[in-house]
Amino acid sequence: MSPDRKNAKPCRIGRFVLSLLLALLAPGAALSAQEAEGAPRPNFVVIFVDDLGWGDLSSSGAEYIETPHIDSIGADGLVMSQFYAGSNVCSPSRAALLTGRYAPRSGMQFVTRPHSDWGLPGEEITIAEMLRDAGYATGMVGKWHLGHRLEYWPTQQGFESFLGVPYSNDQEPFSLYRGTETVEREIDQTTLEDTYATEAERFIGAHAGEPFFLYYATNFPHRPLFFPPENTGRSGPAGDYGDTIETLDDAVGRILAALDENGLRENTVVIFTSDNGPWFQGSSGPFKGHKGDTNEGGYRVPFLLRWPAAVAAGTHNDAMSMSIDMLPSFARLAGAQVPQDRTIDGRDVTAMWTSGAPSPHEILYFINNNGLAAVRSPRFKLLLSEYYRASHIDFRRYTAPKLFDMLADPQERYDIANRYPDEYARLLALADAMSAEIAPMAVDRGGIYPENPDAILGPVLEGDR
Repeated sequence: MSPDRKNAKPCRIGRFVLSLLLALLAPGAALSAQEAEGAPRPNFVVIFVDDLGWGDLSSSGAEYIETPHIDSIGADGLVMSQFYAGSNVCSPSRAALLTGRYAPRSGMQFVTRPHSDWGLPGEEITIAEMLRDAGYATGMVGKWHLGHRLEYWPTQQGFESFLGVPYSNDQEPFSLYRGTETVEREIDQTTLEDTYATEAERFIGAHAGEPFFLYYATNFPHRPLFFPPENTGRSGPAGDYGDTIETLDDAVGRILAALDENGLRENTVVIFTSDNGPWFQGSSGPFKGHKGDTNEGGYRVPFLLRWPAAVAAGTHNDAMSMSIDMLPSFARLAGAQVPQDRTIDGRDVTAMWTSGAPSPHEILYFINNNGLAAVRSPRFKLLLSEYYRASHIDFRRYTAPKLFDMLADPQERYDIANRYPDEYARLLALADAMSAEIAPMAVDRGGIYPENPDAILGPVLEGDR
């Protein structure tokens, strides 16, 4: 980093520049790199939590859990009620978010394990790489879970700094890393959220004078659940799960305060969302299913955004969007180049954020491992499979796919395929085409446990072994 970049002062947005920025973000407007140079480029902070459900925030109806800091993001900006994670489990969802692509395109359809020798391929282009090449400082804090060998590590995927862990907190060995160096072999998880928040504060302060991207990917509330002893019982009947989320809310409050203290509130895009629905605890709100399921509860997650420079407080958008939309949207706002040599499934949704525009998606696809689970249009959803006990039921082979009216019946209770035969046939044809497209991308990633008892477990990094 040059001394000029390091010591630059945070810019303030005048009324004229703000008006120009809002005009550029009108529906259908294209923001070129040259136009972006005429207005301050926003910072980006993505708070990506692990296994938090649509109904686990006090603002979305949690009965006992209080999340005032997280809620404030939406209250001071935007709440999207039909936002979806890119997958129903961890690794594929993270790959979709960071690449703007459905997981099969990067070979990341399955969850990495401590014995896995694969990860996000180096030829994939992440948000971090895209923004770094556009002049942004890039940093990651928290859970990576996209491969733990050196070639797949965050610092090889566009992040200039990294403090975090290789995968979920129920996998071992579980150590804390700064860059590629181990800093804590036996992690005290009761203080892990505090460690993450402290690093986020440090990163924001260190890069307050330049555009930056901070990816804050906490491990919680994925099980096992941890929080400081003094927070025990804080959420009352919500138990350890609620206490963990309220601890997470404190960390979010610290991140927001750090932005305020560094004069970055106005022109920082802060996004809060989850990698999938809740697992064995928590709430999917009114929706059917949980993490790993093919129903709404596996994919529909909270989405709250704050960007005072361009998004009015109290804004809502009820149109559909997905985490794959982050890469092209950030590219537009940063004046960066969306990769042109590959399929990018995400769309620029900045107009949805700033002016209540409809979704640019005519169709969204829901991936489940190697297969397609559902197809979504603005009104309807065609469900192709579901889990019953220990079995995965493919409706194209058993009975028939189910068609739901997501505006009238978002709980997916009543199949209405016979009422809308044309729409059923249209969505089924799209499903068959997409299934055929991703079929050659299918991979076999083995089981949960290593077949080889001598398999190396955990990260293989320079300086770590």
